Amino acid sequence: MISTRAATQAETAAWQDDFRARLQAWYDLPGARPDWVSQQVDGRLSLARFATSSAVFALESGEDYIGVLAVALTDQDGRPGVVIGDIWIAPAHRRRGHGTAALRHAESWAARQQARSVWALTNPADPAHAAFFSGYPVRSRQMIKEVRAPEGIGPGLEGRPMTDAEFADWRAETVQGYAADISDSGSMSPGDAMTASIAEVDRLLPDGLRTEQHSFLCLIAAGEVVATNWIYHHRSPGVSWVYGVETHEGLRGKGYGRAAMIIGEQATLAAGDTHLGLNVFGHNAVAISMYESMGYRAYDHGRSIEI
Repeated sequence: MISTRAATQAETAAWQDDFRARLQAWYDLPGARPDWVSQQVDGRLSLARFATSSAVFALESGEDYIGVLAVALTDQDGRPGVVIGDIWIAPAHRRRGHGTAALRHAESWAARQQARSVWALTNPADPAHAAFFSGYPVRSRQMIKEVRAPEGIGPGLEGRPMTDAEFADWRAETVQGYAADISDSGSMSPGDAMTASIAEVDRLLPDGLRTEQHSFLCLIAAGEVVATNWIYHHRSPGVSWVYGVETHEGLRGKGYGRAAMIIGEQATLAAGDTHLGLNVFGHNAVAISMYESMGYRAYDHGRSIEI
């Protein structure tokens, strides 16, 4: 059995120093820019500043201080959700079920906050991390690749910017597709997913096709658009981001998705970025396999349960 109390300032400061060191090792990927690594670390450590409420608990077993639990109540696409910032158990007290007990405390705290979900980020390179959160399905994967000289897109294919007329149809399809992805991942109902999708696209593209730092690309085969890719440049230091790559219905399995990613990599280099990142929903095994085959590496797994 464990108990919790509010961590003291000294305990919180010591935990933050240790957590920073662990995060630094987590995000220090081969080829990653130091300023990108620092941004990931600082973002994780600053979660409480953007939360509706947050808490850092000291964990105790009897009279022994055994670790820390950090939680934050946040807005998850319009719904209250709790993020587990960290669960840390001192080495001398591990393998006694204290971590699992701390996880139950986090879930109880979430229920008291009337949260509808509990989220955690896990390190794909740490099997123990994944095992600890095995009861939390992977909803999303954050992936990244250092872009050098992209391969060719193949004979008979070309990439070009999207036209105004194409953008209107593309935007409607993007809203529908993103809503379906959210719903299929299990993190929202179809109605909530559609509301969240519309709000997110409106937020990201206030000036539509002419929104700065965005590329809207079409892949052409035999004079027809067969796939599209939406890239946001300089999203983080040296990193462009794929907001949506899509192969048209009935044309999948022909390599067009891969070619669309390649023209996105070309646009990344043209914009002056060195890396291309993306989020892929956890249930999309086909896309995950394609990205991995192209050299993309997962650096975060987003996991959640519903309350």
